[in-house]
Amino acid sequence: MGWFTQVKSSWQKNQLQRPELAGMFEPPLADQWVAIDCEMTGLNAKKHHLLSVAAIHVNGDTIDTGNGLHLVCSPPTMPDRDTIVIHGLRTTDVEHGMSYDEMLALLLPFIGNRAIVGFCPQIDIAFLNPLIKPYMGTALPNEVIDVRYLYARRIGDSHPNTPNPSHQLSKILAHYHIPEFGNHDAYNDAVMTAMAFLHVR
Repeated sequence: MGWFTQVKSSWQKNQLQRPELAGMFEPPLADQWVAIDCEMTGLNAKKHHLLSVAAIHVNGDTIDTGNGLHLVCSPPTMPDRDTIVIHGLRTTDVEHGMSYDEMLALLLPFIGNRAIVGFCPQIDIAFLNPLIKPYMGTALPNEVIDVRYLYARRIGDSHPNTPNPSHQLSKILAHYHIPEFGNHDAYNDAVMTAMAFLHVR
């Protein structure tokens, strides 16, 4: 952990309003990660809302699918017809979902101090942090790992930070002969992301 990262983590810990989550600021154990995926009403975190989040532990070379989370939330605005086609979550699926605080009470201890693994996780984090900050007083302190970036580096792409159609999750899965379970389901996407991560890490 670099000096700047240590200072940032210390500052964030001082902002923490929930002592039970202090463990999130401890150094993570080696070979332990958590794969995360979210479904939203759209991709603009300023006007769209989180619908569901899934998280699965990755321990060494093992994906602990038997103990994952798949949490459906009740958003301030119900999903419209155009987005239902994408994520499959209807008003009847989410209107009795848990509140965001109830979701975070389960999700954050599950994440713990593990590095977060995702496919374009910056989007998921952009939706989660505005909910997390008022809940625990600070944003997520965890390291965030982008499978897309790791894959680009693995195949020798000289511009791993530049979006490329060949870096889509379906392309990565096909490259490693990983079966697809169906896109735009948070739990399936988290499992596939974890499987891809084990190949590219």
